[in-house]
Amino acid sequence: MKFKYIIKLLPALLILIVQLMGFVIFSSFYIPKDRKVKVVVIDAGHGGKDPGCNGVTHKEKEVALAVALKLGKLIEENIKDVKVIYTRKTDVFVELEDRAKIANDNNADLFISIHCNAAGKPVMVKDKKTGKLRAKIFKNSKGKLVVVETTNPVPYGSETYVMGLKNEEGKMKVAQRENSVILMEDNYESKYQGFDPNSEESYIIMSNYTSGYVIQSAGLALKIQDEYSKRAGRVDKGVHRQSIWVLWRTSMPSVLTEIGYLTNPQEEQFLGSEKGQEYMASCLFRSFRKYKDEQEGIKKEYDDAIEKQKNLDKEIQVAVKETDNIEGDDENSDKNDSAKTDTKITTAENAKKYIELVAVADVFLKNKNYPDAKLLYEKASKIRNDTDAYCNKKLIEIAAVLKKEEEDKRKKEEDAEKLKENKIVDKNDIIKGYKEKAKKDTIKVIAVNTTTTVNTPTITANSKIQAIEFKVQFASNDKEVDTKTKYPNVKEVWFYKGGAVYKYTSGNFSSFDEATKHQAKLKDEGYKDCFVAAFKNGIRMDIIEAKKITAGK
Repeated sequence: MKFKYIIKLLPALLILIVQLMGFVIFSSFYIPKDRKVKVVVIDAGHGGKDPGCNGVTHKEKEVALAVALKLGKLIEENIKDVKVIYTRKTDVFVELEDRAKIANDNNADLFISIHCNAAGKPVMVKDKKTGKLRAKIFKNSKGKLVVVETTNPVPYGSETYVMGLKNEEGKMKVAQRENSVILMEDNYESKYQGFDPNSEESYIIMSNYTSGYVIQSAGLALKIQDEYSKRAGRVDKGVHRQSIWVLWRTSMPSVLTEIGYLTNPQEEQFLGSEKGQEYMASCLFRSFRKYKDEQEGIKKEYDDAIEKQKNLDKEIQVAVKETDNIEGDDENSDKNDSAKTDTKITTAENAKKYIELVAVADVFLKNKNYPDAKLLYEKASKIRNDTDAYCNKKLIEIAAVLKKEEEDKRKKEEDAEKLKENKIVDKNDIIKGYKEKAKKDTIKVIAVNTTTTVNTPTITANSKIQAIEFKVQFASNDKEVDTKTKYPNVKEVWFYKGGAVYKYTSGNFSSFDEATKHQAKLKDEGYKDCFVAAFKNGIRMDIIEAKKITAGK
């Protein structure tokens, strides 16, 4: 019985022995004695006909290339003894095997592959038979059932991969996505010796191999993640082990870093910006510099501009209320739906679009970019026939903000126009005008204010009539101002107080019609809200009564 049991275990024991021998031989053969880091290969993921994952406005191949070029430039300018080699410097397609070959042929000491992440979620449909929700599926060309997915705007954060001793649970999709470019290559079946990026069996075989560079790779990966978190404010999603072809085929320490999710609108906005790309590149540069010094036994503190770069605030997830993505009946419903013309054809598409629009709009609103937020909320609301409560609430909030901004802007423009167009009034001209008026109405001017404004003239007891004057009120202020500076072009400026408010007028007229003509001139000069007011002995009175008293003059 024991002998039979040993016979059954024998194949497994033989495989284990072979793997251990392979590990020893592989490790001793590949680990270099010279620890100097002289050549680094920077790999911008995807390119050309392979766009990688896409956000709403940015493509992975473009973001990865921008960060790769910025990283290379930082190394070239600041670490002169390191040679930088790029797998691509333009938007071209480079096969996975060739990327690894570039590193191997140049005897690189380090390989850094830069990518962007993506998240998906199953499209849920209502089962015709049970009436319950289930994931929508279809059969691929090989007859395998595959779950239909749509983008998920919620996940975010940065993570870095090294070649693994095993495939970590939940990370298989990353490996499948990064290895799927193999299928775009010519003669891939023979070139990759039957490796199928969509087959889990292929990964089981690959994971039986390991590398003597795993520890060094993991050390660099940890430094990268630390920099992402502390300097760029990214959420640290950790260091993971996974069977990724380009890492497996490189004969040196190597990492593949996912700098963030393009499917998350907030993270896409950051990664697509010049600032975001510069921060991610500088994080990778500082990590590389620390790794190089560590490998070469150098202990050095840096005090340059790159090291002093300001830390960004921690990344905050955009809160998105996801809607149920319900469409159709089953995996064959697409054939039936294609003949329909009603709006149910695009229900799932619209639900996806709605989530994307709202998520981006929320980011714009948070950043006080109200016009763009308004436009996106309007588009999202139209998807639901303008009945969406969330979007409509946001649109009302934005409308109130925009209205206030418009009023403030108009007020500033009016104030600026007044200062620009008005002429400076000489104090003596004001006094002269009051004297002539007093002489005409047998009113003696006893005193005038010595400031640039003229206070109410005092009327003597010998006045034969009570003086009624019409003035054009054009401004008010909560404090007394220097009218020569504030209203330099308005003639015959005078003020009176109404409660705690200083009210400013222009002109002195004995008839309402004369005051109206002056009002028209002030409106032409920009005082659109000016109006005619009546005064009796310098005190504001009812305009209708004043017009009756002065009628016929």
